[in-house]
Amino acid sequence: MQGRFPVNVVRSAPRVNVVRSTPRINVVRTPKINVVRTPRFQPVRAVGTPRLKKTTISNVGSPLKSGNKIVPISGNKLVSPAKLGLGPAKLGPIGPKPNVPFIKLANNKVAPIFKGPKKIWFGGGWKTFLPYTALGVFVIGGAYYYPDGYLSLAGPYCAGITPEGCRLRWQMVGFEDGGEDWQCVHFCPRPGALPPPQAVAFTEPAPVQQGRCEVVIYPEPTFGGTGVPTGDEQPRLSQSGWQNQIASIQVRAGIWDFYAGEEFTGETMRLPPGPYPTLGPDWTKRIGSFMCSQPGA
Repeated sequence: MQGRFPVNVVRSAPRVNVVRSTPRINVVRTPKINVVRTPRFQPVRAVGTPRLKKTTISNVGSPLKSGNKIVPISGNKLVSPAKLGLGPAKLGPIGPKPNVPFIKLANNKVAPIFKGPKKIWFGGGWKTFLPYTALGVFVIGGAYYYPDGYLSLAGPYCAGITPEGCRLRWQMVGFEDGGEDWQCVHFCPRPGALPPPQAVAFTEPAPVQQGRCEVVIYPEPTFGGTGVPTGDEQPRLSQSGWQNQIASIQVRAGIWDFYAGEEFTGETMRLPPGPYPTLGPDWTKRIGSFMCSQPGA
């Protein structure tokens, strides 16, 4: 029977025409916008005004270069070399104050006090001031003021009353082997003490002469090397590279005190105006600080 009748094949499903779900979208591009840049503003400098250089700090503890000066850095604090040109030594960090007693003065100033023998290189040799206890006692309004020590302080600042109620006096003090020179003396009251057998009325000494201070320091004897002038006190020569580097000095104005230690501590050398091509073994490259103790004409 299969050979006599043809078999009609039935398709399982009609052909389906697939309709796209969404029509094709033609993207309309926006025209390219040309950005007009405003011209860069150039600040107008006055004629003759130098262009400032940008200064950056590389890392804390290293020196900061600014022009031809170098300012050491400690933490976030910049320490100025106080108008003193750089010395031949490496700049040192800011260390602790010397282990000596300091007296608080007005305007947040301090000064080291010496209660032992006070030596000074004066007139080409060592001199020792009389013990401060040998100085007289002053009376002011019934209160007695006893000598309490010698201060490393310049004459113009050695006056007035300290926050603790002591008095400062710039006066002539004798040397043990004769002669005398100016020195700052610290006088303090002694509550409850018996009156001294002798006392003199306190009189204000003559004011320190006002004038000019100028000194030139050199790194080599006979004014060798580059001389650096200054008129300012220098409490820490390590900050400018001059600690233990001074070998000759020219004092142009004023009387200057040079100290073996920083912060005006240690032994003292006092030099009046004049040239000092050599400083001898006691002072050649052994200076840590200096100040103008008495201004000159």
